[in-house]
Amino acid sequence: MIGRLATRSLRSRLGRAIALGLSIVVGVAFVAGSFIVSDSAKKIFDDLFSQITQGIDLEVRGKGFDQGPISNREPVAADLIDQIVALPGVAEAKGNVVREAIVLKDDGKAFIPSGPQLGVTFSENSSIGADRLREGRAPSGPTEVVIDGRTARILDLEIGQAVKIAVGDAGTTEFTMVGIIGQGDQEGYAGASVVAWDPASAAAVLGVDGEYDTIDISLADGADSDSVLASVQSLIPSTNEAITGDQLVEETNDIIGTVTTALRTGLLVFAFITLFVSAFIINNVFSITIGQRLRELALLRGVGASGKQVRRLIVLEALIIAGVSTLIGLLAGVGVAKGIIALLNAAGGFPPGVIVFKPPTAIFGVIVGIGVTMLSVLLPARRASRIPPVAAMRPETGFAALTSTRRIVVGSVVSLVGLVLFLVGMFVQPGGGTGIALFAGVGGLMLYLGLASLTTSFARPVSRILGAPMAKFRGMPGKLAQQNAMRSPRRTASTASALMIGVSLVAAAAVFGESVKKTFSDALDNAIAADYFIAPVNQFGGTLPTGVAELVADQSEFSASSPMRQAQATIAGEDRTLWAVNASSFDTMFDLDIESGSSAGLTDGVMVHNDQAEKLGLVVGDSVSAAFLSGQTSNLPIVAIFDNNTVLDNWVISTNTLDSVSDSPAGDLIVVAKLADGASLDDGRVALERILDKYPQVRVQDQAEFRKSITQQIDATLIVISSLMGFAFLIALIGIAITLALAVYERTREIGLMRSIGMGRKQVRSMVRWEAVIVTVFGAVVGVVVGLILGVSLSAAVPDSFVKSVAIPIPLIIIILVLAVAAGMVAAWYPARKASRLNVLDAIATT
Repeated sequence: MIGRLATRSLRSRLGRAIALGLSIVVGVAFVAGSFIVSDSAKKIFDDLFSQITQGIDLEVRGKGFDQGPISNREPVAADLIDQIVALPGVAEAKGNVVREAIVLKDDGKAFIPSGPQLGVTFSENSSIGADRLREGRAPSGPTEVVIDGRTARILDLEIGQAVKIAVGDAGTTEFTMVGIIGQGDQEGYAGASVVAWDPASAAAVLGVDGEYDTIDISLADGADSDSVLASVQSLIPSTNEAITGDQLVEETNDIIGTVTTALRTGLLVFAFITLFVSAFIINNVFSITIGQRLRELALLRGVGASGKQVRRLIVLEALIIAGVSTLIGLLAGVGVAKGIIALLNAAGGFPPGVIVFKPPTAIFGVIVGIGVTMLSVLLPARRASRIPPVAAMRPETGFAALTSTRRIVVGSVVSLVGLVLFLVGMFVQPGGGTGIALFAGVGGLMLYLGLASLTTSFARPVSRILGAPMAKFRGMPGKLAQQNAMRSPRRTASTASALMIGVSLVAAAAVFGESVKKTFSDALDNAIAADYFIAPVNQFGGTLPTGVAELVADQSEFSASSPMRQAQATIAGEDRTLWAVNASSFDTMFDLDIESGSSAGLTDGVMVHNDQAEKLGLVVGDSVSAAFLSGQTSNLPIVAIFDNNTVLDNWVISTNTLDSVSDSPAGDLIVVAKLADGASLDDGRVALERILDKYPQVRVQDQAEFRKSITQQIDATLIVISSLMGFAFLIALIGIAITLALAVYERTREIGLMRSIGMGRKQVRSMVRWEAVIVTVFGAVVGVVVGLILGVSLSAAVPDSFVKSVAIPIPLIIIILVLAVAAGMVAAWYPARKASRLNVLDAIATT
């Protein structure tokens, strides 16, 4: 009986059911798509790296802290290969070099792929690794190269063609492309541009003659791995290490797992936000529809239905909608995932592969789709079960609700507790990353729930204030819009709250992004006195040719310059990153707000940020022991303690110190230069372009250009974040449209009566649209205020090295408000159109 009533009820209100299901579909699709993309990424990269590591039983490499295509590890001597091959049980040993090599386009400019630009070794007949010759032949000698298929396709390169490639200090050199390579069955290397030489030539061309980055070893059939490993370890110096193929695979899997987990976590955060907004809309719509079915439900009670049966009816309707919507959402999730992967494929940052749909994706989709819906409908269903039969004769009877005073108290307490938890998570950070997520996440959730309760108490007076200008300047439609928003404060507040969440998060991201840009801008103005920045065009770990810093230092147009490098060392039992700069020009180029000591002894000493100094109990005059990757240990005296770590982070040494403890070639990340007195920006640019003409892999930017490029990168990140927030914003707009459509249905007779006494269709449309404006302005203003609080808190909580100055982007906030109102007007289009097209006689006859 209840089942038949539920299905008939849904058929009679099919439009509302579809609209409600749409919010569930979007939420579930986003969640399912997040799981599918991360699972697919893991499967694709698992397969890819299993090919890369195939045939590798052992690997010799420099000791180090990190992995990467261009690593900071110490090199491996090339003459070790002959010694390793001579060991019993070794079938093959292959030397590998990975350095920067940039293919030039026809116009002489660098080809910029979506990944790193690499020069590597290639051995055609090797059983080790996944490099495969797809066309042509293997390279032989220092003038022949092979290039990956994707780069060759994009640049329209043909076998036998001369190709210009920029490599290190050699600058631009012309090579003959004799073949096309790929990784496994892929035409390219996951977005990277790859140029390869034979092993001996690669070491010479890439500037590491006599050295390799790694030596991969394949064992003969039946050889004992442990025995060969021990033999290899006895050959290599203390700066190198030998690991098994299983260890290499495990490390690779850890890296893949970290990346895919981070990808999934990031996407799921936005998915949760979308679901949270959906929950508001679902709860609001069910509350409204149950209120509109008051007489129907009361009649059921009057003919003998129990409160439990009424509750079951509502829950069953919700379950049907949720079940169908969740199924559609899971299917839509596949489409969402395909769309994301297609975009990544187009950019070359994601190799093509199969779509992976695992059972946990479906299980989690069902939990969030049906679970969120059922939780959202519990309160409306409970209210419905308490409808008295007399309500059938007294339709003005409504649901009991919290009194305004009680709601203010409850909402204030929940909001305050949520804010405190959020601030504790961000500033105190108990329990590390897990504690931050728990406290800040739960706190943010409570804050939004509390604010949603409070907005109900203030919806009526706020609607009166916001609607006053409309009532004054828009005549009767504006006055009616104001009264409509005021008469249903719970509905107005719930709809505005959904919009508030989306707007607040976008506003918070805007404040954080502006604070990052302000910190960077202040650092350029105060912490570093550079007029020009010379950096590699490669954005993926590229370094400058070793001679660039010396060439810049020799130019009379500049009074001072300094390379900026990074190094890794173990200090006080922890792996730390150190920045190395030119000690002789430090005072001219940098201002780190030194609190004690001076940079005078930087040539052989170290400067420490005050946070680290306090943590380790260090003062000027103390010394720290730093163990570098080369195996050398230096006792570095602390010469200064500084406060500003936005440019050079926490530990600063000189390039002299770094050169003394490392045999690796200098890896300058950037070179900064200050113009001499009387030299103009044009003078500096002419000088730099003259000396760097042979280095197309180098980008020269003045301070304004450098500032703009970094700002654009930050803005691009914010656009991605805001786009993902757009799903929540879309749900909120759907909620506004649904709520207004339900309000039109509820006021059908009222609209018919107004039409009968002379109200025109245009005025009806205007009334509905202005009501939408009141709701959206309400939600947007509250959202902006909350977003400013969250954004300022987040900016203040992160380390000073990332955000030191808090800034509020007033123009962007105004744009957000305007866009929110405009979107509300768009959402009101269909309800307004529907209201204006109601048949007057049919509307009046509605009961």
